[in-house]
Amino acid sequence: MGELLDALRLEAAKRPNANKADQRLKDFLGEAGWKDFEKACKDPGIITSVIHRVLKNKGFSISYSALARIRSDVAKL
Repeated sequence: MGELLDALRLEAAKRPNANKADQRLKDFLGEAGWKDFEKACKDPGIITSVIHRVLKNKGFSISYSALARIRSDVAKL
């Protein structure tokens, strides 16, 4: 049982595509759009579902959970 847990932890630590969605979003938004996105991420009055809806309406496909992770990372900066 210890081997399985070790293998699971090792695989979870890899996260090879962790920044893939981040970079796609940056490329899609451009420099000015990314700055607006950063401001929105730090604004507690703008909920993640609103950001998700706006990005989706603009034609950018991203899962809600990926967006929530990106928002959390950006808000910490």
